[in-house]
This record gives sequence, C-alpha cells and structure tokens, in this order.
Amino acid sequence: VQIIDTEAEDGHDLMSTIDVDIQDMAEKALIAKLKEPMVNGILGMAIVMEVATGEVKAIVNMHRGKDGNYYEMKNSAVSDLMEPGSTFKTASMMLAMDDGHATLKTTVDCSGGIYPMHGRKMKDHNWHRGGYGVLTFSQILEQSSNIGVSRIIDEAYKDNPQRYVDGLRRLGVGIPLNLPFVGKGEPVIPQPNSKIRYWSKSDLPWMSIGYVTQQPVISTLTFYNGIANGGKIVKPKFIKAELKDGQVIREFPTEVLVEQMCKPSTLKDIQFCLNNVVSIGLGRRAGNGGKLFQVSGKTGTAQHGITTASDHGAFVCYAPADSKPKIAIAVYGEKAGHGTTMGQIAKAVLDTYFDNPEVGDVTTNENELS
Repeated sequence: VQIIDTEAEDGHDLMSTIDVDIQDMAEKALIAKLKEPMVNGILGMAIVMEVATGEVKAIVNMHRGKDGNYYEMKNSAVSDLMEPGSTFKTASMMLAMDDGHATLKTTVDCSGGIYPMHGRKMKDHNWHRGGYGVLTFSQILEQSSNIGVSRIIDEAYKDNPQRYVDGLRRLGVGIPLNLPFVGKGEPVIPQPNSKIRYWSKSDLPWMSIGYVTQQPVISTLTFYNGIANGGKIVKPKFIKAELKDGQVIREFPTEVLVEQMCKPSTLKDIQFCLNNVVSIGLGRRAGNGGKLFQVSGKTGTAQHGITTASDHGAFVCYAPADSKPKIAIAVYGEKAGHGTTMGQIAKAVLDTYFDNPEVGDVTTNENELS
C-alpha cells in the first residue's frame, strides 16, 4: 500500500453581510424591551436588511432561559412559522387596490367595532370603546382595523377566494425564499381548492388580517423590503463573497425574486399609507423623534384567539421613507403586549444606522417630520 502524504491547504473564508455594530445595537435594544415588566418577553427577534441588496446586516434571536436571562438558542427568525397578524393587512389591501377593488377614496363602515362575518364576530381592538365608525382606505391601515380590511377582501373575493390567494403570490407573499439554512421555514398559505384542508367561508376574512397563514419573520420582512425597493423583491443575502488568502474569488450577487410586485400607482399609494401609519397612526412610537429621516411601516399583533389579549407584537418598517429607502427592519416579540412597543426597538436601530457617517447624507423634508 502506497501512502501519500499531502500537505493540508487552508480553506476558503466567507465574508458575512452582518454589521457588528448594528447587530450589537439590535441585540441590546431587543433585550432591553423584552425585560420591561409590562412586556415580560419570552422570545424576541430582530432582522435588519439593506433594501437594495437584500444584505442582512443583523439578525437577533433572543430566548428567555430558566434563569430569566436571554440567549441565542435558535434561529427562530428564519425557522419558526407563525401567524403574521396585522403586518399581513398591507398585502391584503395592496392586492385589493391592485385588482381595482379599492382606492384611497374607498371608505368602509366599521360599525361599532364588532361586525358579523360568516357566523363569527370580527372585532377591532377598540370595540369596547365603540369602534371607529367609517374609515378611509388609509385610515384602515393607520388604525389597523380588522373590520375594514376583512370587509374589503370578503366583498371582493368571497365568490372566488382562490383569486385572492393567487393574487397574494403575484405580490410575492408566500413564495419560498430557499435560504441556505438547515431547518428553514417556508410560508404556509392555505389553498381554497385544496383537497387536504377544508376551506370555510370565514377563512378568507380571517386570512386577510393575518390569521390562517403562517410564515417566518424573515418572509414578512422580505415582502416589506420589496415595498421599500420600488416593488422589487430581492432574496435575503447573508454572504457577500468567498475569499482565499484575503482575495475575493467569488462574489454573491443580489438575487431578484419578484421583478415588480404591483402597479406603480398601487405601490405609491401603499407607501403613502405606511408613512401615515408611523406619522399619525398606531406606529407613532417608531416616529422620527427629531432624527432627520422619515419612517414608514406597519404594526402587528397576533393572538391565539382574535378576541383575547395579544400574545405577539411586531413592527416592520423602512427608512428613509422620504427619499430612496436604505434599510428595512422587522422586530417581533412574544408576550410583548401591543405591537407598537416593538417600534421602539426599530427606532433605536434606525438611529444608530443613520448616525453612522459611512451611511451618507439623508434627504429630509423637515416640514413633514413629527
């Protein structure tokens, strides 16, 4: 037997997209919020993505241990499937507008905060205070009205719910991201024509407000990143390049998943609504706070039952919204109370990002800053 002794060669290095400063800030802000007595979080996630490239600048997954401290135990933001809750309403409203079923002038009577929907009661979060009454299209998203969204979608698609589900996919909702991770989660979007799962009439209105479906947080962020990116959805990217002896031998380009989510007019109107969510709606806690950039986004809550207290809080946003957006953020907390509390975490990360001189100048309209 001939034994050949071959000298070992150094392996190749991979250049990550993670920014250690942003990662550190996101982690500190998330833990601080989870530790608040009124939050008492058991799980928190935060993802920061560069809009144009899809590069993930930070990804934080904090699980509370038995000792009460928080640890990175699992990449839940990529692997865990959960109901997206109110962050899903943006997709529903975008589709209704793109299909010609609604405009910014559309109004919906949200009644006294309780509305009968196929044998079940749809409630807005302020139902005990008498509800919202009549809301405009933008106000429905600003106030995250369950009734407003579900009435628009049910009226438009109840006779053909498959058209709603197919339309969501056209927008980029529920598409597989095919991320390079073991145990990654892919969105689960029920099909009305499926022979496996029974579809009831109430599924459509509840699906329209973020229930029935399941997806990982990174899928939700990827969708909103597309809104910020002019309608182009790009795949989240974690590796920039492959190196050998310090030299780049292969770069990983940005991969486009959806070239154009919707009509340009639809995108413009949805961007307008998302800006209002933060400037005058439920997302005000993530407002600009004196910083010279604007934020657009959507609050989110999800519950085990639509009438119970919130179990999950979320906030998804991008900035600067008054010029070409550079960064998108998704924050999620379990047992986190109302979703707007998560906006404070996003705000802390945004402040750190735009305080970095390497980011460059940010166009500002000071008259529009809150």
